Amino acid sequence: MPLRARVGRHANTGAHCQNWVDDQLEVILLLNLIPAADGGAQGGLTHDHVVAGIASDALYKAILRFQKQHFPAQQSGFIDPAGPVLARMEMLAERAPPAAAAPRPSEQWGEFKSGSVQRALHKALTDGSQLTHERVVDVLWSTLSNGTVSTSELDDLQMVADKSRTIAPRSKALLTLFVKEARDKRRALGPYQLATQRHIDVAGFVCDFFLKHSGRGQWLTLDRDEVGVGILMRLAYPGLVDQNQASLCGPAAFLFSELQDHPGYYASFAIDMYEKGTARLGGLSITPNASVRRYSPPSWKIAPVDWLTMASLRDSENWFVTYDTADKEFAGATTPFELVWWFNKAGYSDVKDDVNLVRHQRDTDNMDEASRLFSAGYRVCLLIDYEMLQTSTQADSGSALAEDRHWVVLRSRIDRSGGNVKMTIFTWGEANREVPKSGVLPLDDFLMNYYGYVAGKP
Repeated sequence: MPLRARVGRHANTGAHCQNWVDDQLEVILLLNLIPAADGGAQGGLTHDHVVAGIASDALYKAILRFQKQHFPAQQSGFIDPAGPVLARMEMLAERAPPAAAAPRPSEQWGEFKSGSVQRALHKALTDGSQLTHERVVDVLWSTLSNGTVSTSELDDLQMVADKSRTIAPRSKALLTLFVKEARDKRRALGPYQLATQRHIDVAGFVCDFFLKHSGRGQWLTLDRDEVGVGILMRLAYPGLVDQNQASLCGPAAFLFSELQDHPGYYASFAIDMYEKGTARLGGLSITPNASVRRYSPPSWKIAPVDWLTMASLRDSENWFVTYDTADKEFAGATTPFELVWWFNKAGYSDVKDDVNLVRHQRDTDNMDEASRLFSAGYRVCLLIDYEMLQTSTQADSGSALAEDRHWVVLRSRIDRSGGNVKMTIFTWGEANREVPKSGVLPLDDFLMNYYGYVAGKP
């Protein structure tokens, strides 16, 4: 877990650094995990009576000993957050053999496969008390704080859930849910990975200010931990945003873009909406009808976090109808004008709208411009007839029914070479869906099902 401030003493003056208690415990655990041959303490440091603001003689000497072996020209006596000494410690602790670790109740825990979960668990139990829910969330955060979650960390989290003697049912269910979701997504989408430091910071925010809390906020039908894990999953896999059986393709296209460009907006919006029933998303003020909050969406129709975020956005922007069940197709529809409004209020610049709701496009200029904007770094949403995405019906001519209109997000240039169209899009929980999935999509058939685009620059 990252340090908040320096740990140790200034070797040239003897002055103590900030020495936050949690930071000292982290350094002690790292040094204890490192064998003596590698400059570590090999379990020789105690964590009893750690005092805020004061580095003990033993800790100070252990830091100097480590620096003397690995950084002889930089024996400062303290550890900097995110500095090279800390990075070397974390690397050596991660690969250290189990025998180098600080003592643990061997009959209770099995063999840990990752240093991060082992250190976090040891820190959580330093005072000998039970594994509280807040401490369980800290253990979970330990797997996220570097931006990736390995299979070893998932195995260790499940071991904590299964073998802890004091873990509460809610905490056990939280760890089990996260492990299940991450394993399932790893098989389908690849390893859990947070794309930027912003995404890592937002994941920490979700852990500290949502998962550590209790209660169901203003959404009595939605479980807090299911929503929280849903946010964490979407931070790593934005394509998981899925309207599923609900008519919410407009909010899905918009929130898919937000997760990549403004993850903090998305998470704050979801958390505030859950806690207060009203929230802001950038410059958008969103307050859904109370009936939206009372609805219990079937899991096979839409995920809890997607109902919370997408239905709230859709219903709040409706003037005359309420979108309070997943079955209201007309109430869920999003116009190009609304999508433009959302992008503008969320802070996107140079928002463009070239959509004809009445008829399909009849030439290639519009699709070529959409492709050019994608290459120029814009988020580009295309309005199509959804049947074009179905292999068996992709050659059908455009539908006259408004409910067949469907928003997708362009994920590649549009290739129309050879008279056929190829592209990659986001739709229905797939971040990179190939169009067509099989066969060919003739240019004329694409144009019969294409109405234009809305685009904005992050």
